[in-house]
Amino acid sequence: MSRLPALRWAIAAAAVAASLAGCHVPFISKGGSASGTSSSSVPASLNTCTVYAQHYDAEVIVTPGRTSECDTLSTNLTGGGMVWASTPNAGSIGNLTEQCDLMSAGGTYEAVVMDESGASVGHATCSGFETAGWTANTQAGPLARFVAAHQQALLQQQATVAASAGQAQQVTSAEQALQTDLTTLQRANSALASSKSLTGAATQMKRDYAQEQADYAREQHDSCPAAAGDATTVGQDSVTVGGDLNTLTGAVENLQVGGIQSVQTAVSTVNSDLSSLQSLHAAPSVNPASAIATGNTALASSWNSISTAQGEGKTIITEAQALAATAQSLASQHGC
Repeated sequence: MSRLPALRWAIAAAAVAASLAGCHVPFISKGGSASGTSSSSVPASLNTCTVYAQHYDAEVIVTPGRTSECDTLSTNLTGGGMVWASTPNAGSIGNLTEQCDLMSAGGTYEAVVMDESGASVGHATCSGFETAGWTANTQAGPLARFVAAHQQALLQQQATVAASAGQAQQVTSAEQALQTDLTTLQRANSALASSKSLTGAATQMKRDYAQEQADYAREQHDSCPAAAGDATTVGQDSVTVGGDLNTLTGAVENLQVGGIQSVQTAVSTVNSDLSSLQSLHAAPSVNPASAIATGNTALASSWNSISTAQGEGKTIITEAQALAATAQSLASQHGC
């Protein structure tokens, strides 16, 4: 805000303060606050009037106060480039600081000067009142206490509004996170359900073991030297089955760190989103229960499939290796 030379302002303020001190009509408005009173300045339980420095964050509140006296106060304060009126400025009293709390001679009137913290307009106004014989209160007067209480109420209201807005933003963010994470979970569920890598590896292992069995059956009907070749083929089939087991093991590991982990992470994230909304006392706009249930079912099914595939793989490789040894023994029995 602008600054006015303190000396000139003090002279004007002193003149106005003197006019107030010599006023014989009490500043009181029967039946409520005067038209010059700002409901944003003090509670309605006091009869006050307030004048505002136009284009400056400064105001003077007087009690008891009436429109006519505040009109006179505005007129006498106006001058030297300063304009005072009963029209409130855009700023809130919650942003101002009390510069002084004064009582007129005899204690008839109390005036509170409000301004920006450290502002020269308020300081000069206080000096002018004191020059005119007003006395600064050593303890807050009734008006000053009401003003302070009202300021505190405004600050609390602003804090409540800010907290409410902050919580609303938190709820919005949590909702957006839930919707995004729910989509991720649904995609992870679909990918895990459609994964065929484990099934494909197990099927190939069974197929190659069946081929080994077929080659061994042929060896049983052949004689040397064909039987010796059959035994070699059966041994190669066993090696192939061993390679299939490695492929199956890799498929299991890929499934664990891929589809399974993706669903586990997505389910955990969605549950975390729900907890965040619950802590904010907000209900989710979408219901992820079905997707979570689907994910848990897919996880259970995948673990069962892994267990089954690993069991089958262990059985097949044991039988394939034993069959290769049997084929080699049979060839030796033929003298090949």
